[in-house]
Amino acid sequence: MIHASQMTFFLIGCAASLALLTLIVFEKVKVKTPKSPKPQDKREYYSKPVITRFETKMFQRLKNALPDHHVLAQVAFSSLITSDYMPTRNKFNRKVTDFVILNKHLDVVCIIELDDPTHHGKEDEDAKRDAMLAEAGYTVLRYTSIPSIRQLQKDIL
Repeated sequence: MIHASQMTFFLIGCAASLALLTLIVFEKVKVKTPKSPKPQDKREYYSKPVITRFETKMFQRLKNALPDHHVLAQVAFSSLITSDYMPTRNKFNRKVTDFVILNKHLDVVCIIELDDPTHHGKEDEDAKRDAMLAEAGYTVLRYTSIPSIRQLQKDIL
């Protein structure tokens, strides 16, 4: 005959074993709850203007000053220069020029950099950028304000 204390001990042992077995199974299986989808207004990618308002004014001025030329904005250095050496390429890999002026034959006439107040304190970096482009044979013109049509024609033509 089984005593009540033995039965209690047996039931407690069974319950503990069942709890331990349940923990082991859940740990092995680990049910992953799916992440909730992003709300419609939480996009990963957003559009942004290609050029600033200041650059837009310069773009218009360049178009008016040079009607027989093409004005390209935000051109990657990698479209203008290259190198056989990857460490050298890495120096210009993510750099962009403000404007590239092309003649009717699509040859580069010059590169224009428009330095707004965010360029203060970056003169050394700007000089290195200019040196890269100059070594590749380009003329770089830098302006801190938008020049007149006459000044642009004088400088570029």
